[in-house]
Amino acid sequence: MTSLQQLKLTEDSSAPFVDGYLLYLLAAASHALSSEFHVEVKAQGVKVQTWRVLACLIDRPGLMLTELAQFVLLEQSHLTKIIEQLQSGGLVEKQHDTTDRRKIKIYITDRGRELVEPLIPSAKSHAQRATAILTRNEEKNLKSILHKLIRQQRQAGNISGAGEGPQLGSVEVKSNGQT
Repeated sequence: MTSLQQLKLTEDSSAPFVDGYLLYLLAAASHALSSEFHVEVKAQGVKVQTWRVLACLIDRPGLMLTELAQFVLLEQSHLTKIIEQLQSGGLVEKQHDTTDRRKIKIYITDRGRELVEPLIPSAKSHAQRATAILTRNEEKNLKSILHKLIRQQRQAGNISGAGEGPQLGSVEVKSNGQT
């Protein structure tokens, strides 16, 4: 069986289908770029899905489940189980919305923050290393294009919860290349 490392991707129009298939390339790039960091996350005793949930909640406390599911790229039913586990472990808490008691918002606890905050500098450093081959302008353009594609899919209703959750806005690239 051929491994991903053995594939010789090329932009040649006569190349095999997958070499030029955008959706494959996006998925392969995401997998390749995040795999090394996921090893580091696991080495710290944190599950990757836990990292994703808690990292989102640090900057966006009080997200509803539908909104959080969009950020962590999980089906809402699967995320519900993860939230229950995180709540049992004291890493998140649920609170009823003050204006609509039917809505439940999710917040990271101090314990959850202590678990995930040390990984944030590592995530930023990894992202810088992973994209070091890009110029600042290339990175900014790539992020802008990806945001545009995501917004278009949400507007078309092709992403679950379209129109209900947070929308990606314009990308601001800071001097260190981070967004």
